[in-house]
Amino acid sequence: MAKSYDYQSAFDIIGPVMMGPSSSHTAGAVKIGNSARAVLGDVPKSLEIRYYESFAKTHQGHGTDVAVVGGAMGYSTFDNRIKSALDIAKDEGIAVEIIEDEGESIGQHPNCAYIKADDANGRHIEVIGISIGGGTIKLKGIHVNGLEVEMNHGLPILEVDGPADKAQINHLINDLNDMEIEYKDELTQVNDDKSLVVLPLNKSIKESTLDTIREKYSDFNVSYIN
Repeated sequence: MAKSYDYQSAFDIIGPVMMGPSSSHTAGAVKIGNSARAVLGDVPKSLEIRYYESFAKTHQGHGTDVAVVGGAMGYSTFDNRIKSALDIAKDEGIAVEIIEDEGESIGQHPNCAYIKADDANGRHIEVIGISIGGGTIKLKGIHVNGLEVEMNHGLPILEVDGPADKAQINHLINDLNDMEIEYKDELTQVNDDKSLVVLPLNKSIKESTLDTIREKYSDFNVSYIN
């Protein structure tokens, strides 16, 4: 059986170029926020952020708040706007609620953030992410409009959701296989006319391939989390 690695290169262990004092509490937190933004597919209208264990105790002092909010607004780890993300969110009318949860982390890791986000059109998503060090994260759950996929995977991840039945999802998966997209797991939820597909990938996807998927499945929300 092939081994699964949380880190892809030495640069993941050293950590990325970033704003803030800590790769796990700042850079990793930005990437968890980026993941929520990718799945939402738009600027959030509201954000609820729940912290656990280490994140709950140190989020203010380590800049985790500005990191998660900045990431959810689409800022990268080295964007100077990160440090002002809370003020920018307020100016742009984005409602932000931060909650320190007691007890054990729902992500089975002390550096855990649970983000609930809504856009102006009523789309609701939830992302549970953990920061495991060196700016590297893993996602523990993705929820979209009531459908839920639990997981334990690092990036990159392809997420697709929209109106479809099981047969249509099988057709989508076959198309992705024909495009030679390599993935570790196939995580799907289908309920009536709603579907959620999450594919943790073995390697990154070219922008041209992503454009092809979005063009062919224009009725779906296609998110690339990397």
